[in-house]
Amino acid sequence: MLLVGSCVGMITPIMPYIVENLELSTQEFGYVISAFGLAKLIGNIPSAILVERHGRKPYLVYSLLAVGAGTAGIGFAGGLEELVCCRLAIGFGVASLSTAATLSITDMSTNNNRASTMAPVMAAFAAGTALGPAVGGMLADSLGLETTFSLVGGAFLANAVLNGAFLRETQSRRGEGSRFVDEKNESEEVETIRNAFNNAVGQWKPLMRNPKVRNAIILNSCYWISLSGSQMTLLPLLLTNPEGFAMTAASLGKVYAAMSAVQVVGSQPLAALTDRIGKRPIILAGSGLVGASILALTQCTTIETAAFALGTWSVGGVFLSTAPIAYVSDLVEESERAQAIALLRTMGDVGLLIGATCTGALADLTSIEGAMGASGGFLCTATMWYAIRNSMLMTTNKKKED
Repeated sequence: MLLVGSCVGMITPIMPYIVENLELSTQEFGYVISAFGLAKLIGNIPSAILVERHGRKPYLVYSLLAVGAGTAGIGFAGGLEELVCCRLAIGFGVASLSTAATLSITDMSTNNNRASTMAPVMAAFAAGTALGPAVGGMLADSLGLETTFSLVGGAFLANAVLNGAFLRETQSRRGEGSRFVDEKNESEEVETIRNAFNNAVGQWKPLMRNPKVRNAIILNSCYWISLSGSQMTLLPLLLTNPEGFAMTAASLGKVYAAMSAVQVVGSQPLAALTDRIGKRPIILAGSGLVGASILALTQCTTIETAAFALGTWSVGGVFLSTAPIAYVSDLVEESERAQAIALLRTMGDVGLLIGATCTGALADLTSIEGAMGASGGFLCTATMWYAIRNSMLMTTNKKKED
């Protein structure tokens, strides 16, 4: 995950210059971001099915090959269509990678230590994303965009080789020599992906009947609407705007590196705090911090004030890095966990798809600052809704007990 985070981080400060070179509008850049979310949205359910059927390790290898190919292709994209295709390839790869990695961690953890167990993995990813932007910005300034994207794509390929050589399978087996739990014997009829897809979606209905699961999933979707619109689409454009902060690729890389460094430092202690005081308060605190920070950033006129807003934004992101997955995992049975996580991720990707597209269009109609403020206000509203709904739920449960 350290290498994956580094490669992802390298791309972040370069994307605004791809937009500039291809002369894309903010709305078209939103389409590029949304393509990633669309691919993840489509890929989440098949990924959950295939990872349960064939095990975690194969998809910790194959997914990186898809991500590497898509990343290398971005450097050679000649227009919006090619850029979208590359982002689709990356999205499908990330869907498999995130599903396999998350389930590997849940395989090795319990309800009492799940957030703490996930934290080192998230910290490794965050450490990579802290190192990556600075390196990516310097490489882009010195070597050019095409060479930088080719190097990052090659790094994903090398990571896939390392995973294939050194990772071990974590999924439990029914017995010696048997297949994984959800795979049928050769004598049985092989279940089609379409049937498995329908069965998986069918499992979502009872999951959504649980109000705690439903509320967490809705808030997570709202978080991704806000995050994709603000951090993924508008923030790099805001910071590199010649009429604003006018940052270079290297400077933008340092900003993202600092944000990721906060996640590295804070992930383990905040994960321990999450396990101690509960996931739900942490989710509320994280969402509130991120929403307020986005609103504050729109009022910043100096680097110093912007740095403070981005710092609190990063702290909120640390709160939300493991708490939603750990919370939903705690609420369901082990047999439902894969689909519960798939549902959480899928609805998050719906948010990513909606947020990037709508926020990009809103920025073209108004301004980057106006669209950023709308994104922060939306998340603050969603956080208040979640707090009210959970308060009502706790009151109802208390009355039933009495």
